[in-house]
Amino acid sequence: MSQSLRARLWLLLIVAAGGFLRFYNLAWGAPYYHFHIDEHVVFAGADMMTRSMDEAAMSPKFFMYSPGPMYLLLVVRKIYETVARHPLVLNVPRDEVVFMVMGRAIAATMGTATIPVVYAIARRVSGTRAGLLAAALTAFGVMHLRESHFFTVDIPMTFFSVVTLYALMRVLERGISWRRDLAVGASFAAALLCKYTAVFLAPVIGLAYILSGPITRRDVARRALRACVPGVIALALFLAADPLPIFYYEKFRTDIRDWVTAPLTGAWKPIWTSQFSDLTSPILYWFTNLLWWGLGPAFEIVGIAGVVWLFWKRHRAAAIAGAFAVSYFIVAGKTITPFARYAVPLVPALAISAGVFGSDLLDGPRRRLAVAMNGITVLTTALWAFAYLHVFVAPDARLAASNWVMHHVPPGARVLIEPSQNMVPFGEYLNNPDFNRDYLLRGNNTLDDYYHFVALDTYVYLYDRNVPEDAKRGYIASRLAQVDYIVMDDTYLQFYQHLPEGPHAAVKKYYEDLFAGRLGFELMRTFKVYPSLFGLRINDDAAELTFRLFDHPRVFVFKRTGA
Repeated sequence: MSQSLRARLWLLLIVAAGGFLRFYNLAWGAPYYHFHIDEHVVFAGADMMTRSMDEAAMSPKFFMYSPGPMYLLLVVRKIYETVARHPLVLNVPRDEVVFMVMGRAIAATMGTATIPVVYAIARRVSGTRAGLLAAALTAFGVMHLRESHFFTVDIPMTFFSVVTLYALMRVLERGISWRRDLAVGASFAAALLCKYTAVFLAPVIGLAYILSGPITRRDVARRALRACVPGVIALALFLAADPLPIFYYEKFRTDIRDWVTAPLTGAWKPIWTSQFSDLTSPILYWFTNLLWWGLGPAFEIVGIAGVVWLFWKRHRAAAIAGAFAVSYFIVAGKTITPFARYAVPLVPALAISAGVFGSDLLDGPRRRLAVAMNGITVLTTALWAFAYLHVFVAPDARLAASNWVMHHVPPGARVLIEPSQNMVPFGEYLNNPDFNRDYLLRGNNTLDDYYHFVALDTYVYLYDRNVPEDAKRGYIASRLAQVDYIVMDDTYLQFYQHLPEGPHAAVKKYYEDLFAGRLGFELMRTFKVYPSLFGLRINDDAAELTFRLFDHPRVFVFKRTGA
């Protein structure tokens, strides 16, 4: 068997493993769309586009994300409805499941397709062996395979960003040409159409064009100017595909300010950023938490060392691969709210650096040490990947809680719930969910639907710093007096754990007293799924909240035992 054929077979095996990890149980949590609220925003935007672009553009949060993934879903939906001769109705559970799986299949496909592109890039930097190592680490990268189960914008943006990097490798190999300008510009535009953060590619493109030939003062200036060509192409293609920011400029600017820049810079601190309120170093948090859990310790350490190595090589392709990782971190690392999914583009970036570093060390004098390093890195990353897959294998904690409660709590019982996207489904929401209906209870609202539900508004009312603490205590007491059961997840519990005592003392005290048994309620049952392999459970409670929140939160059920 030739070396080339052997490499292709290994790559095929790696891609198959990566595809299995990404496509496994894409119907998790469907059709209960609140389980991943960012995912629902993308789904809802795509659905509104089928009715009216004006409705979509004027809806809350629409411009928070680029519409590229929504366009892809519209195409897939149209093909399905044409072939099946059945229009999807998004208040019919079966159709809702199909709709959700369609979107997630797009993410899983792009996540899987990223693997061979990473192979091609690393191979150009340091040979076939580096390509296979990089492909394997991408395939098993937990953050990447996890996000491939969600129809959000991060996996598509990462895929097209990596394609842009590959196009730049062609520029370095064969020089600048109009055809390669178009390839770079088109892939850059596609990345921007998925997420605005793809702007991080601009300096990488500039550097690649500067390094595309011998460096002289005259040539550097000429190539730097030529690097604007793919930028102009990207901007033109972006606006041609998405003219809505022009037609609805004021709404676009408002959405970007309110839902992107303000929360990420701390100008506005909504409750869903509360887990970062006591974070002393957001930049360090990327290394101590996001990458630590999202990649695993070995992958993170070798990947970061590999970035240094890429620049140390003094090789043009290596420098561009290193610049890709550094540029993304400079752009994304400025936020004070480092959500777990922000680390997704670093998975292929660090896979490339780790693959090149590990492969190059195998050619050095410490070959045994290099073999051990590569083996440990790939093996531990793969084990972590299959352990995390247990999250999608095991019954969802929210649905398990729903089933248990309905067998242990009588119909019509008075139940306290919080306005969380992880709300346990009951009644109509469980049996016949409507995609476009908001089931969350807020304020002083109640609802009779199999149970008598009473809202405890930890989302708006109790988070409001302008409401006096006495009023908050009175509100909590009045809600508790109306119920005999409490069914809640750990979303707001963890938010308030990180908030300061002063303006949030009433809610923090409520949670403290509830779990201590001082409010007349007893904890009946807790539901929680952890990553697990061979019966060994991995406790990831220390990971960033959204790493756990969407697919494996914790659910509590309390019962009144006293006055």
